[in-house]
Amino acid sequence: MTLTYKTINDLESFEIFRSLLKASGLPADDLNFKRDLLVGYYEADQLVGTGALEVYGDYALLRSLSVKLGIRGKSVGTTITDYLIDEARKRNLKGIYLLTEKARGFFLKKGFLDTTRDAVPQELHASSEFSHVCPTSAVVMHLAL
Repeated sequence: MTLTYKTINDLESFEIFRSLLKASGLPADDLNFKRDLLVGYYEADQLVGTGALEVYGDYALLRSLSVKLGIRGKSVGTTITDYLIDEARKRNLKGIYLLTEKARGFFLKKGFLDTTRDAVPQELHASSEFSHVCPTSAVVMHLAL
C-alpha cells in the first residue's frame, strides 16, 4: 500500500475529511481547517485516513485519528500518529494530549500514558473536545515530548 499525505487546507478536501470522521463515529463539526493542522492520507485519490493537531500554547490536542474500514490493520493509524508526533516535536511543543473512548490500547503502544482531566494544561480545557464534545467517560492520555 502506497500512501501519500497532504495538509487539508481547502473547503472541498475539508468536507471529504469531515465525512470520513463522521463515518468513523468521530466528532467533526468543531474542526477548522484554517486553524488546526489537519492531515489526510490517500491511497491513489481516495482519502483513507485522517489525523489532526489542535495547538494551544505549548501543548497540542491530538484528535480526529480515523482509518477507513477495509484499510484498518495496515499501519495507517500508526503512520498518521507518528507524523503528528513528529510535527509536534518540530514545533517544540512540550506534550500532546488526547481523549479516547475506544483506542486506549493503540495509544499506549505509541507511548501515551493515562492521566486525569485535572492534570491537563488549562489552555486545553478551552478546546471543544474538553469543554463539551467528548464525554467525561473518555480516557485522557498524555505524551511528553
